Amino acid sequence: MPEKNTKSTKDMKALLIYGAICLGVIIVVLVLNLYMAFETFEHATQDLRFRIRGVEPHNDDIVIVGIDPQTLDMLMLVDMPPRDFHAQIIENLYKAGAKAVLFDVLFLNYTGETDDVVSLEQIPSANDSLLAATIAKYPNTVIARKIRVEMNKATQHTVGETTIPPELFRLPGQMAFASMYLDSDSFIRRAKLYSNDQPPEYGWNYSYALKAAMMVMDADTAWVDTERHRAHIGDRVIPLTENDFMIINYAMDEETFQKGDGYISYEQVLDDSEWGLGILMEKGRFKDKVVMIGAAWPESHDDFPTPFFKGTSIFSPDEYPMYGVHIHKNIATTILEGRYIIPTRLWQFVLLVIFMSLLATVINYRFKGFFGLTLSLALMVLYAVVSVYAFIAWRRLIPIVAPAFATVTINYISAVTYNFLAERKQKAMIRGAFAQYVPPAVVGELIKNPDMLTLGGEERVMSVLFSDVAGFTTISESLTPTQLVELLNEYLSAMTDVVLDYNGIIDKYEGDAIMAEFGAPLPDEDHALKACLAAIDMQKKLAVLREKLLSEGKAEIRARVGINSGPMVIGNMGSSRIFDYTVMGDNVNLSSRLEGANKLYGTYIMCSEATRAMAGDVIITRELDLLRVKGKTEGVLVHEIIGKRDDEIPDNKKKCLDLYAQGLASYKERRWEEGIGLFNDALSYDSDDSPSKVYIKRCNEFKVNPPPDDWDGIFTMRTK
Repeated sequence: MPEKNTKSTKDMKALLIYGAICLGVIIVVLVLNLYMAFETFEHATQDLRFRIRGVEPHNDDIVIVGIDPQTLDMLMLVDMPPRDFHAQIIENLYKAGAKAVLFDVLFLNYTGETDDVVSLEQIPSANDSLLAATIAKYPNTVIARKIRVEMNKATQHTVGETTIPPELFRLPGQMAFASMYLDSDSFIRRAKLYSNDQPPEYGWNYSYALKAAMMVMDADTAWVDTERHRAHIGDRVIPLTENDFMIINYAMDEETFQKGDGYISYEQVLDDSEWGLGILMEKGRFKDKVVMIGAAWPESHDDFPTPFFKGTSIFSPDEYPMYGVHIHKNIATTILEGRYIIPTRLWQFVLLVIFMSLLATVINYRFKGFFGLTLSLALMVLYAVVSVYAFIAWRRLIPIVAPAFATVTINYISAVTYNFLAERKQKAMIRGAFAQYVPPAVVGELIKNPDMLTLGGEERVMSVLFSDVAGFTTISESLTPTQLVELLNEYLSAMTDVVLDYNGIIDKYEGDAIMAEFGAPLPDEDHALKACLAAIDMQKKLAVLREKLLSEGKAEIRARVGINSGPMVIGNMGSSRIFDYTVMGDNVNLSSRLEGANKLYGTYIMCSEATRAMAGDVIITRELDLLRVKGKTEGVLVHEIIGKRDDEIPDNKKKCLDLYAQGLASYKERRWEEGIGLFNDALSYDSDDSPSKVYIKRCNEFKVNPPPDDWDGIFTMRTK
């Protein structure tokens, strides 16, 4: 139960931290998005989606007449043709059957031959009057105006005080704004369809492209629902962004367009001959068409980067800016073909960020390391693929950078950072708790696999070793404090090295006493054997140390060891601030009692039957007694550990042990005299065999005072 509760608490803490990371990532991403931190990258993904999709057909009801390099060469011009040429173009186009003519050309002042600015603004020239009269003659002729916009939303063609042509050209319903709106990277991806900067009764508030689309559709009016962010043209409803812009669904790039039908040259339309306008009329190029007229030569500076700036290739070193008149046709095509790009609303964006943050959190919580990284990358790729597919199949513009790359990446980095700090803290805790008492290999394994260490306590079968110096009080009284510390340090260092060599851990030192565990913190099936082997080697090392100390004139040291194996609770015990990694339980107490019980039999290593059985035949033992220790009601079969099976045991000791075993059998069967004889025979081979002496004394006592008939052979200890 403690283990389960500890794990549950640990999992709950981790869950809360990951939940906090999830919430924090959502807030950070939304705040960064508010400050347009992802805008540049998001625009790049939008452009990439266009190039992946490729080109689509333009609307055939709109034809572009371009003022191209051929026009300038043929007419021997370096700039925009004079206005009488424009008047002639209008006449020729309507003669060729055009439905409407729209100029993407600004007539913001008059063209009189004077240096007087006032005159240019107030006095029209003959060409101005001719063009104005021609425009008035054909009501479906529209000229361009500008719209006053903020500097960061404008182009070089939309800055300045003068936004509409002079009085002569101000004809109701025959003007539309042709202003371009640039994103932060100077690309044009969106279009404003309607503006309130002019009185609505003039009919000048439509955009150039919208006006062209309305003429194709024979629609008289259009309006924008700013609350629901929609534009209405007849029965068509166009989705707009939250700022009431339409996302332009570019049909094709500039290179592809020019390789196709492209622009009809302005000079060809101006040419009244059969090889000019005549051919165009014969082919019906303008029959019932809406004609857009605009600049199409590089030096006009009326070209802009668009999503097809790199053409239709995913990666291209070439650049293809698009002329403004072609951009207007793309806007009109978006309207006329109904291929509207559906933007993501703010609430949808927030839900996407929340959803992706939750998914990323689940992945980071459940999966760590390389697999977690792989799943996070897979999540981003899957989201990007779905977003691209949604754009191509359903024309939905789903943001990629903030919900996927930013959210998942920040979430992953946050989770990795938390895991790193948590693991570092855990490793520091493990190293701090065990480095001085546990073999380095075990510490390293614990650091690699901290889950193997269940903090808070778990029940496990393991072995505990208690060691105590015999007569330490007497020894300490003969030494100064400094000498005592030096002696203890030398003794404890030697004994500790042996324990660590057998992957044991030092639980604690209490003066001269040592408490050690085997089978912790990592489970070890050979814990009992290693405890016994450690005890044997401790005695061997102590024998060497004893000779050294005696040669230095120091006290003789002998130590007793008690070992027991069985279920016990191990873990961090104490408060949340101060704790100790230790073991608890009856089997731990029994080990301590066995260490003290050595005094009764004159032995130095005693173990329980449980330990002997687990250790197997690798060690040599002899049965000592069926012992009832203080505080226990049941008897425990205890053994003396003689040595390792491969140790060389003297023949006299082997004979002594054999006779002792026979004597013990006689003792158990109440044959006191026979037992005394056998124990004496054992002493004849080893006069220092203390257990034989103990049983001789006990047999003599039972001869005088026999045990009761229900005697169970258990000897009860009266002291610890």
